[in-house]
Amino acid sequence: MTRKMEARASSVLADPRWLAVLARDASADGRFFYSVRTTGVYCRPSCAARAPRPENVGFHTTAAAAEREGFRACKRCRPGEPARAA
Repeated sequence: MTRKMEARASSVLADPRWLAVLARDASADGRFFYSVRTTGVYCRPSCAARAPRPENVGFHTTAAAAEREGFRACKRCRPGEPARAA
């Protein structure tokens, strides 16, 4: 792993949003979105997809912000659509 990747991973691991992603915390949905550089996809924190490697993760305040950075919506959790009622 390069130093740049290590720095990114350390930053993500220190971020409390990372724990919400790992826990698939539905209460965090709508508060932020995360993207995965290697797939070009962004998701809700509760997405059932396999957890990404932390060095490939970015956090966004809105779905629109993730899309502006070139990520597409996940087909599994559909973060661009309104959240489903529990």
